[in-house]
Amino acid sequence: MRTLLVAHLVAVLAAVLGACTGPKRSDAANSAACDALANTLAIQEQNFVTDAQTIRARHLLVLEYDRQMIAAITARRAAIQATKLTELSVSDEFAGCSGDRLDELRDRAQREMANLRAYLNDFNRALKTDPEGVFIDEP
Repeated sequence: MRTLLVAHLVAVLAAVLGACTGPKRSDAANSAACDALANTLAIQEQNFVTDAQTIRARHLLVLEYDRQMIAAITARRAAIQATKLTELSVSDEFAGCSGDRLDELRDRAQREMANLRAYLNDFNRALKTDPEGVFIDEP
């Protein structure tokens, strides 16, 4: 009987202690973490846009433009995937950010991944059909 009582007590304590995953982060700390994550994503996005604009500004063969844009889009997708925001297994907290703000950042990352996938498909198709020897006009 004593063993059963001790086992029950251990189970209850484990359940209670398991429910307490640690001190709750303050709203200010959560907001700061979400701001930092959003800032990192914005910097990555701006770097991608700058790279794409730089590629577009070059006097390139259309086929080389396609190849360079495929590389830039692939790198952007890898950067988003590295944040792990698009993974279904991501917990309710990521890099200290949680709640609605994290959900918003995840949603934005998933939408961008879908858009990038469509762009990647377009450039891959163009690579197969664009004429050789044709240059992109300078903007």
